Amino acid sequence: MSELLIRTEDLKKHFPLTGGVFRKVIGKVHAVDGVNLEIKKGETLGVVGESGCGKTTLGRTILRLMEPTSGKIYFDEEDITELKGRALRKVRFNMQIVFQDPMASLDPRVTIKNSIGEPLVVNGVAKGRKMRDMVLSLLEKVGLTEAHLNRFPHEFSGGQRQRICIARALALNPKFVVMDEPTSSTDVSVQAQTLNLMKDLQEEFDLTYMFISHNLSVVKHMSDSLAVMYLGKIVEKTPYDIFRKSLHPYTFALVSAVPIPDPEFSGRAVILAGEVPSPINPPPGCRFYPRCIFAQNVCKMEEPPLRDVGGGHLVACHFAGELDFGASAQQEYADSFGDSIA
Repeated sequence: MSELLIRTEDLKKHFPLTGGVFRKVIGKVHAVDGVNLEIKKGETLGVVGESGCGKTTLGRTILRLMEPTSGKIYFDEEDITELKGRALRKVRFNMQIVFQDPMASLDPRVTIKNSIGEPLVVNGVAKGRKMRDMVLSLLEKVGLTEAHLNRFPHEFSGGQRQRICIARALALNPKFVVMDEPTSSTDVSVQAQTLNLMKDLQEEFDLTYMFISHNLSVVKHMSDSLAVMYLGKIVEKTPYDIFRKSLHPYTFALVSAVPIPDPEFSGRAVILAGEVPSPINPPPGCRFYPRCIFAQNVCKMEEPPLRDVGGGHLVACHFAGELDFGASAQQEYADSFGDSIA
């Protein structure tokens, strides 16, 4: 069994809401609300869910870019929740992030050489000629050349800028990288190139990824296991192909909404009723019950625990394994979807 690299215990991140003349706290946004998560060394955990469900906040909180409200974060079996100063900087050598918008994450006034080389200089790893050589080596690994060293971000395409951000994230030779929707701003052909590059780099550098995305086809291609988030909580986590084995009604709704490029495909998307409840005042019990066609009284009263229903498949549903989504429907989605992203 692989060793764990990342583990969280009841991790929460709440954002206070203030109002009135004296800016008193009048509420809070439950962005991440009690997440228990494990990521093994060398694996890719995909995290999916609707916009606003807490995916990005979860990734940034694990990296300590945001301070957790409560709970524990363990990196390589070390509790990093309360680390500060030099001890935290030491851990951050091994934890990096690739942001969703590459243009916004690169300083437009700084050359690519200095943008990638800055962490090397700041952390005392290299400077001068040695720094330049290390930056060039990183650029070559992501498919760029020496001619790109002294150019500025606006001189590159979106796909090239994302490659630059990946090179910068690898500068300090980290163990863990959060990929926050790294292909959402690129077209399909560039997406495939970037995804394959990330898989190659993962193998070469023995990286562990947390891959955040809305795109289930991309997640299927990239991930060893998958976590589905809804309103700040993980509702399903599985090492299995969710197109073949979805046990939470929300997960099945996400799967059914994936466009299938097949004129013979007869499946229809599951249209969820109502709106996502407010994260300021989430409903009691199961947070998905206001939109769930299978909901019963117990769903409204009791919050379902994230429990193992067999083989490491975790589901937060009182009736996991008992609901009938239609076995033929799941098989049809799985067969029609295939492995086209590869």
